[in-house]
Amino acid sequence: MKRFISFTFLISFLLIHLVSCHKEEELYPAPQVAEGLQTQTFEMGENYSNQLFFDFESQQTATNEYGLWDIGLSCDGIPHAIICAGKNTNYSVARISGIPIENVKDINFKSLNWKYDDPKGNIDSNALSGCFTKVDLGYEGNPNEVFILDLGSDSSIENRYIKLQFISAIGGNYQFKWGYVFDSIIQPVTLKTNESRNYVYYSFGKETEVENEPVDNKNWDVVFTTYKDAIPDKNGVIYPYIIRGVLINPKKVEVAEVGDVIQFNDLTYADAIQNTYSKTLNEIGYDWKEYDQDASKYTIVPNKYYLLKTNKENYFKLRFVDFYDDQGRKGFPKMAWELLNP
Repeated sequence: MKRFISFTFLISFLLIHLVSCHKEEELYPAPQVAEGLQTQTFEMGENYSNQLFFDFESQQTATNEYGLWDIGLSCDGIPHAIICAGKNTNYSVARISGIPIENVKDINFKSLNWKYDDPKGNIDSNALSGCFTKVDLGYEGNPNEVFILDLGSDSSIENRYIKLQFISAIGGNYQFKWGYVFDSIIQPVTLKTNESRNYVYYSFGKETEVENEPVDNKNWDVVFTTYKDAIPDKNGVIYPYIIRGVLINPKKVEVAEVGDVIQFNDLTYADAIQNTYSKTLNEIGYDWKEYDQDASKYTIVPNKYYLLKTNKENYFKLRFVDFYDDQGRKGFPKMAWELLNP
């Protein structure tokens, strides 16, 4: 009888011990990050018609068409606006004051000061900077300020120029009104922010909200896309160029450029954790490649590498391998990366 009681007690003790030591399952299991060197070609296409959003931890890629939108309005709680300046070299914004939007008709476009967005992501330097002012209940636009958008010479003259006025940004809702400069019709628009996206986007041509970020902003690190930047020519004269490169998602990752001092294969976790990182939008940018005038093609810049840190404290090293596919077509950047382990 005593042996039976002792055996029962032992079983009970073991069960209680096992249950008490069992670790609760995580609600959101950490992604299984592949180890070793990984490579992938990102198919922007010869005409760069695609943009590709990539997540290093899940190795998932989402693709959509570039240039579906005209303006984007921030969903991060600090109201500001961006433009899709990479559509063409003319795509830019000017502002005029003291004229009601309904009376904006006859304009000397050449006399205006045209701007496009800062590719670094500095919102105070963007073309539509200062379009909202903080008030008690939220943010409001300037009723004495109208923005003029030049959609580019590929539009008909009647539809090339947009007049735009911001009204408010309150309770997660943006309000603005717009019309074509040579038209008397003014359209009011309300857009609701979406916290799973960085921006909510609007198309003047479609006259509606459009989707530009195909995945949740927690699920992508970088995007291969088109944008505009000021680049000096061979004589040092600065011109706005439409370029193709890589922008980061500053809500999820930070990046550091490395190279010259250390080789890619020698980069370690110790190097990564000691580095200084940036959330500058174009920290990776476009200059990992350069155009060879003699060969009439792009070549990859040697010894230009990057370290990428995610908000889950994962570190990756990455570099670019090629800008052409196996058939010799441009617009197919190939990237190599590796997870760095302690």
